[in-house]
Amino acid sequence: MTTPEGKLSERLIAAIRGDSALASAARVPYLLHLLVVSTERNHEVPTSVGHFCRLASEEFLHKRPRRRPAAAAEPCLLRPGYDTEIQRIIEEIGFSITSLRSVHAETNSISAAAVQEPIQRALGEDLEFDATYPAVVDYMQFIRKGHGILAVDTATQLSFRENLFRDYFAGCALGRRDSETIVGLCRHPIWHAPLRYWASARTTAEGHRLVTGTAAELAGAAEEAGDGGLPLWLLAGELLVILAAARPDAEPYGLVRRLRRSVSEAVATARGDRGQDLETRARAATVEAQLNPSTWEERSGSFLTDSCVIPAGEYPVGSAIPLNSQDDKYRHIDWFPQRTESIGSFRISTMPVTNRDYAQFVASGGYQDLDCWPDGPARLWVRHDPAFIDAPDGPRAGSTDTQRIHLSKEMREGIVDEESLQEYVDQLLLRRVPLYWWDPRYNRPTQPVVGVNWWEALAYCRWLTKRLRERNVLDGNSYADIPTEAEWECSCPGRATSDPYPWGSEWQDGMAHVRTAEGWTQRSVPVGLFPWAAGEGGPQDMIGNVWEWTRSLAWSYDDPRPGRDALETQGDRIVRGGSWFSREQRARMIQFRSYDPPQNAYVDLGFRVAFYTR
Repeated sequence: MTTPEGKLSERLIAAIRGDSALASAARVPYLLHLLVVSTERNHEVPTSVGHFCRLASEEFLHKRPRRRPAAAAEPCLLRPGYDTEIQRIIEEIGFSITSLRSVHAETNSISAAAVQEPIQRALGEDLEFDATYPAVVDYMQFIRKGHGILAVDTATQLSFRENLFRDYFAGCALGRRDSETIVGLCRHPIWHAPLRYWASARTTAEGHRLVTGTAAELAGAAEEAGDGGLPLWLLAGELLVILAAARPDAEPYGLVRRLRRSVSEAVATARGDRGQDLETRARAATVEAQLNPSTWEERSGSFLTDSCVIPAGEYPVGSAIPLNSQDDKYRHIDWFPQRTESIGSFRISTMPVTNRDYAQFVASGGYQDLDCWPDGPARLWVRHDPAFIDAPDGPRAGSTDTQRIHLSKEMREGIVDEESLQEYVDQLLLRRVPLYWWDPRYNRPTQPVVGVNWWEALAYCRWLTKRLRERNVLDGNSYADIPTEAEWECSCPGRATSDPYPWGSEWQDGMAHVRTAEGWTQRSVPVGLFPWAAGEGGPQDMIGNVWEWTRSLAWSYDDPRPGRDALETQGDRIVRGGSWFSREQRARMIQFRSYDPPQNAYVDLGFRVAFYTR
């Protein structure tokens, strides 16, 4: 029997998994502790990060018992609304610090002397500030104690213990301003997170109307600003996404529908605008996807038609110049010698598989349906068969060795011990969702799915074949699979002329999301942000963002054995394309080969689907 506390913890876990901002907060130990404590004490599960901050502030500022005897209390302690005044003062301190940050981004504190201004704004006092005024004395004493929200950095500087609190309280203060002030300040992106947190804390019908009105004001100002209005369009869209999450079953009424349509059109244009930086394009792509959710069934009809036809023919594979890598990993799978491959006609998906599409595989029981998993290691892995996983040469032994290499520095310094290492290996091997499925850095709907091993990629393709046949998108002679490495390389635009890049013979910045590019973003980005890098009608994102699994074994090109692409043969598998995390610069080239054991899963490793006809 589940206890009330157990149900509450289950609901809290579900809330964290369902909100990316809340999940980000939960990654900070102090904030995770507050999440648990405030949920237990309030018997209320926060549905958003703003809601959590509101509950935490009530815990700190409104419900904390005062231990001072009433007779010794300052007169202000007996004033009605004292707690509300304290809350407003802290909100105004957040507002003041954020105002300073809009000029100097590194600023994160305020001098004790400067606190008089936010106190006056909060109290609305017309009289001249008096440091000996009884209320001010008590407020300053309270503020200096911090009470889990503020911190005294030095004898004279105040800051927030967590930046999340700074942004939340600044947002609360911003939300009380008039619409002209809100719009004016939000032209600077430093105010976007505060306003989002303010919006996500509005959990009543009246609060939702306020957020809708603010989104409308932002959209109106964005339209008037023309080309300079994109930041406001994006913020308006994010407020509408917050509203939709707060009212998932409510049908959007006229104003909201019109706003969503206008914002969607504006951000869709930005997503494909080469003049925008990568972060802005990624943000626009995420907002567009969240404003226009679609079901898997609605998208399934375009899976085949949106894929790229690769004509049959003979294609050059590899390079005529040896790699000569000094890295032992790449030495035995050199891209040399170049050879010619005869390829039959097939289709390859325009983009890697996204979280949005993989989610249907998870939700429909793909991890439980053994028919999706090839007989042998794949099926033994998904069943968590200990005889297979813990065999002397099984996945646990291989993954442990790999992680010891990756974490060698941390283990030498005592940051990671053997027990922690095995806990991570358990997370890697004993799961039924992708490894980073709940990580807000990698789980946005149109980001490529990552944290999937080779067996998961195969299982998804088998599941996809079955589902598309049920919907008559594929006939009985057609099926989905991951491509061989030769097929993957031949699918890249430019391979017919042996160009090393999809766009030509020379590297160009701004053509792929890679570590060495200017404006490097330290995570994967939504798919399809570099349409200009692919040939007309060709597959996109073949270079950078995430590595992609192929069917092929990690054999050298001059290995004469047959069965290079056999599924039943044990061994490491080739991955292609490089990623946002790749340190090896040559990984940006079409011919570059890397490999991983089939059980491995990383933050920068995904896959794409190919379609074949027998």
